[in-house]
Amino acid sequence: MHPQEAKNTWNIRFSSKEYIYGKAPNEFFKTEIDRLSPGRLLLPAEGEGRNAVYAAGLGWDVVAFDSSIEGQKKAIRLAEEQGVGIEYQLKSFNEFQAEENSFDLLALVYVHHINRQSNHRKLLKYLKPGGIILLEGFTKEQLQNNTGGPSSLQLLFSEEEVMEDFQELSKIEIELSTKHLTEGKHHIGDAAIIRLKGVR
Repeated sequence: MHPQEAKNTWNIRFSSKEYIYGKAPNEFFKTEIDRLSPGRLLLPAEGEGRNAVYAAGLGWDVVAFDSSIEGQKKAIRLAEEQGVGIEYQLKSFNEFQAEENSFDLLALVYVHHINRQSNHRKLLKYLKPGGIILLEGFTKEQLQNNTGGPSSLQLLFSEEEVMEDFQELSKIEIELSTKHLTEGKHHIGDAAIIRLKGVR
């Protein structure tokens, strides 16, 4: 899908009053961030802001970005509802820039995008040495399900691809499993999931 088409698609999806993935944070993200001391967090393709707002409520300095203005509007609205502040930039992966080695945590929650490897390696440079990366997404086996995620095999993850993308990490843990998702109406039911936790 062309980036402009993708942006239009997400603007349409996020234009509903309903938060299509819910307002609660992703379970894996919540479990891991609850164990950490607050620092500076980067959330690419953050959509409606559920993870950004949760992290800000814990005291994290949150920088998020997404190309969807409708997603940005809902994230800002959710932050206002919860009484927290987040920095949410309206940027694509190509447009987003940050200072290298400036984030303590990088979280990629269902971030399925073209130019996967180059984008992953670019984002990793923004993480401080010793910083943590979290990733949860759908594996290629998810094509057999009807519980969310891209319909293109190219946009889904394999363990081998993820290992290659993040090979410079000093420590990496990967879990493949089938999880029952209950994240709004777009992520519901059994799904083929990959989870990664790594240290730069």
